[in-house]
Amino acid sequence: MNALMAAEDKSLTNRWVIAQRWSHVQFLSARCDAEMLRQSIPPGLEVDQFDGSAWLSIVPFYMSHIRFPVTPALPIVCLWELNLRTYVRYRGRAGVYFLTLDTDSRLGEWIARRFFHLPYRYRKMTGQVESERYSFDARGSFAMQSQVGRPVSADALDDWLVERYHLYTSDGTSLYRGDVAHAPWRLRQVDALSFEDRLSPQFGFPAATDVRARYAEPIDVRFKPFVKLPKI
Repeated sequence: MNALMAAEDKSLTNRWVIAQRWSHVQFLSARCDAEMLRQSIPPGLEVDQFDGSAWLSIVPFYMSHIRFPVTPALPIVCLWELNLRTYVRYRGRAGVYFLTLDTDSRLGEWIARRFFHLPYRYRKMTGQVESERYSFDARGSFAMQSQVGRPVSADALDDWLVERYHLYTSDGTSLYRGDVAHAPWRLRQVDALSFEDRLSPQFGFPAATDVRARYAEPIDVRFKPFVKLPKI
């Protein structure tokens, strides 16, 4: 990381526009065809690869404790989300690109589209975690059940998949980067996993079958203002 990038990252916690808590996060990741991904991401982004493989991840989670710098947490804005994301680089800086972010909150959808240029869609979904039994259902899109397992030490692939502190998005003409600050993820094993993926085919990819699954402990995050990126 060069001096400018380091300075930007150091100032992140002092310049933020929205804070959230992410809970009940499941990372379900599978290898995918890099050329298919190149056709699905905006110009200016490169497909990032791990040991020669591109990856696509399905990530259901629960968002709460949403607040802005001048407000307390907003108790009425709590929502389930389901995103389909891949891994990219812009001028050497690794991040994620979302093919979709589905939510069960119309207010959350409006805020994300209006202020952050993010491709949110409103979809009905339900989720529940009881006695470490995890269930999630986004109607007509993605459903899963699993058992939350023991804590695991992250390996190189885990770090590559989850420790991403930049996200990229596009409004159709320009690229934007959003930066997020949070503590490192604390991961747990996923046991007794069963799922049905009808989300990936909506974006031209085969349904996921063989996935690398991780559950993550709750984490508090802060976003700095999104920035418009120069065209390459």
